[in-house]
Amino acid sequence: MTNTFWYTRCPVPTAFSLAVLNGWIAQDLQTEGIAFRSLATTPDRSARQSHFQQTQPNFFRQGGNTPPLFSRAAGRDVRLIGLSFNESLRVILVRPDSDIRSVADLRGKRISIPRRLSDPVDFWRTTVLRGFSDVLAANGLRLQDTVPTEVRIARAYVDSAQDARRAEDSLWRADFMLGHQREEAEALIRGEVDAIFSQGAIAAITQGFTGARAIFDSQDTARWVNNDAPLTLTVTGDLLDRRPDLVDRVVAQTLRAATWARAQERQAKRLIAIEAGLPEDLVDRAFSPRVHEQLGLSLDDTLIARLESQNRLLVDHGFIERPVDFTRFIDFGPLARAQPLLAETPVPAIAAAE
Repeated sequence: MTNTFWYTRCPVPTAFSLAVLNGWIAQDLQTEGIAFRSLATTPDRSARQSHFQQTQPNFFRQGGNTPPLFSRAAGRDVRLIGLSFNESLRVILVRPDSDIRSVADLRGKRISIPRRLSDPVDFWRTTVLRGFSDVLAANGLRLQDTVPTEVRIARAYVDSAQDARRAEDSLWRADFMLGHQREEAEALIRGEVDAIFSQGAIAAITQGFTGARAIFDSQDTARWVNNDAPLTLTVTGDLLDRRPDLVDRVVAQTLRAATWARAQERQAKRLIAIEAGLPEDLVDRAFSPRVHEQLGLSLDDTLIARLESQNRLLVDHGFIERPVDFTRFIDFGPLARAQPLLAETPVPAIAAAE
């Protein structure tokens, strides 16, 4: 049994991130002589790609659902052990001087569809395709009624990953988030496309620095499905099969962080801002004033159905060859076993990163 567990998380609001930043998971595992290491602490590029491809052994991840679905469809033994869902900003942006005033005006217009040329898992392309498709459908239009226009992006995500200074550091610094939609924003400003889709922290940042005008702007995402809706907590099968007890403890600390966040709004939103690369006063705009209350883990039928919908989209658009078998993908055990562990110790003292 290795004495190192690896982890990564996306720059989005998750209880896993809060548990990491407060040091609770690392402290718990240390009692077993196990180090809890971020992928940001290794310079190995292939290991860092595990954020998207999940090839690293003894590995936890919480974040967008597209990479785990890609990985499972490719035959990697990734297990889904929890889902979370928080409200998040969705916008379609046009230039301030555009004559486009509503979603209906997108008929015949060029909409940006990004393509990441150097990334094996192009989660942002799937995000934008679904975002445009769903908003258009709600307004009586189809993608075919617009002019999908490819914006090519040569840089790879891991090129922007940081080298960790602290054990709790994420791969993704604020400058990664600030530049996430750079090429699409440039295409919009130059007039090469007429509209771009964005969401969450990326939407708040992109709209802020471009001055673009939103023709669709909503945090009403109760029925939304996309890469970030729902978010997935996964673990590699090698670790779950060997040490389910320790996986249960990681899940318990994640549940504990969700409980802590509900009672500690200010501190929780401060940490969410750090994770998402945002000024604190944009957290409510990018997500919701209630985001600190929306971090709990579940595997209920509603969230699973949303993930299955995302699975179908990936198949329908040719991102994966065959649908993921959810009966083998989901393991309900860790979440069920972690619930009683919550009562054993109180929420640890706040030890948030400065």
